[in-house]
Amino acid sequence: MSRSINKVILVGNVGRDPDVATTASGTRVAHLSLATSRRIPRGDGFEDRTEWHRLTLWDRLAQLAEDYIRKGDRIYVEGRIEYDSFEKNGVTIPTAEVHVRELVLLGGPNGRGEAEMEAETAAAEVE
Repeated sequence: MSRSINKVILVGNVGRDPDVATTASGTRVAHLSLATSRRIPRGDGFEDRTEWHRLTLWDRLAQLAEDYIRKGDRIYVEGRIEYDSFEKNGVTIPTAEVHVRELVLLGGPNGRGEAEMEAETAAAEVE
């Protein structure tokens, strides 16, 4: 049996408030951006480099995002990466997004600490 794994783990800061909607079938879906940063050597010093990730959350996790996640909050997510593309002005633009299966709220800039956020932690299997 051949097995493959598509798993992404990210810890970072939310770049904007979640954009939450309901599909025609009544399923909740949330989209948000997540920033992760790293330091790389550059000349005599270091340079901070930030990567932006597009996240998609479904059902219960979408509701959690709408209720509790705000721009600047620190979160941990696990999920799978999906690649797609779209056409704009005749040019094909590739996209990548993480479909989140597990979410842990780590705290935020608005005074919410890890102890307070612990009750708001959620994990869900989404397929």
